[in-house]
Amino acid sequence: MSEKTMKLSLGPLLYYWPRQRVFDFYDAVAASDAVDIVYLGETVCSRRHELRLDDWLEIAARLEAAGKEAVLSTQALIESESDLKTLRRIVETAFRVEANDMGAVRLLAAAGRCDWVAGPTLNVFNPTTLALLTAEGATRWMAPPEMAGENVIDLREGLPAPLDTEIFAYGRLPLAWSARCFTARHHNLQKDACEFRCIEDADGMLLRTREGEPFLNLNGIQTQSARVYNLLADLARIEGNAEILRLSPQSEHTLEVAALFRAALDARLAPADAFAASLALMPEGPCNGFWYGQAGLAQVAADSAPAVAVPVPASGAAAPTPASVPELPFVRLLPGALRERLAQRLQTLRLPPFTVPKPLARLSAVLPQLPPTLALTTALNLAPASFLPLATLTPLTGRHLRVCVTDAGLRLDFTLGGNGRFHPCQSDDPVDLTISASVRDFIALALREEDADTLFFGRRLQMEGDTSLGVLVKNTLAATDWSVLRSSA
Repeated sequence: MSEKTMKLSLGPLLYYWPRQRVFDFYDAVAASDAVDIVYLGETVCSRRHELRLDDWLEIAARLEAAGKEAVLSTQALIESESDLKTLRRIVETAFRVEANDMGAVRLLAAAGRCDWVAGPTLNVFNPTTLALLTAEGATRWMAPPEMAGENVIDLREGLPAPLDTEIFAYGRLPLAWSARCFTARHHNLQKDACEFRCIEDADGMLLRTREGEPFLNLNGIQTQSARVYNLLADLARIEGNAEILRLSPQSEHTLEVAALFRAALDARLAPADAFAASLALMPEGPCNGFWYGQAGLAQVAADSAPAVAVPVPASGAAAPTPASVPELPFVRLLPGALRERLAQRLQTLRLPPFTVPKPLARLSAVLPQLPPTLALTTALNLAPASFLPLATLTPLTGRHLRVCVTDAGLRLDFTLGGNGRFHPCQSDDPVDLTISASVRDFIALALREEDADTLFFGRRLQMEGDTSLGVLVKNTLAATDWSVLRSSA
């Protein structure tokens, strides 16, 4: 890289963390040599009140005392008079401000501020808009994360005066905001009575497609990419076209990733090597498609010309290989080439959609439910401890559980006894937790074609009753290692 390397900034914290965790995080940031600029404040949801503005001001003062530039970021979606009151207070502070909506721009201009940052949610895509913002006092702008690198370069070349450019370089991509809260909806709660459930998800709530691929990430009213945007391998293409690179805080390894960026910018580490080292520190697989004008979820090889998207597995997950497919006895009798083709086919083979025929469902609904219930409880009792750790299921002891197979007419009532054994119970007793899904979805869950969170969010796996028990069962299903059953068979 050049002698005068780019600065690194840490964007505003997009997730809802407990108060002490936030203070601890920024204390670590203050002690880090990698980060130069830190953006602070609640930009996603005004209902998040673990920290108030005075707390953010205290953190800003600590960071400036440690030699960092502290910037207060405004909320992206202003919805109430209380939001406007907070916005006015931010504009009146002595700290630099990042404007994330035009209301903030108007207040900053009216206050005569000539030192503010045009944030990414202002959606600056042309020189006319940027010239208007600079005339109102902006001295730095951040390109929208979805803006292609060549468009950033073209826009910079058309500027009438120098203006610092900031590029989003690492983190889950913020894609959209909504007046609705998707996290609350997931928990069957209203937005105004959300119980602040997003504090339970330190990096948001990951969504997967029916094929199990990471798709989107829910963060309250904000929708993010599932993959993590990472331009570490692309620094050579950014050099000379930006003054600042922005990293978005994640719940783990943020400062370690920042150290890799700093090492690459200072030419102490090759960008490709820094990128390779960062893969193990990311919550999901990487992407950089937007920088190359492609689909955002693509991972484009930095040295490809023209750029070609290459698939990259999620961080920590190995790409499937023929050797990872369970080998059936008859497969050993096939020629090598045919065996390999069969293995490849098995990798993509999925359970087809189906439902139990209605006449069969009506019949099973009127038959005694004890035999299938005994089959279920016997299977649970025979499961190895590594598959079904009873220690984690202790809260289920003595509770009435019901499994409803919706398209098969089955209603299985059972409980966990004090001896650690499951056994049937009377169906007319009060039910503490009901779990409902179709035959196909229960099988897909067992085959690991679907995960519990995806089924739950898609309302294909429904839970009614005691919320704490439902969360316990859902988390147990999500963490279950079904391969234990195959290896012990």
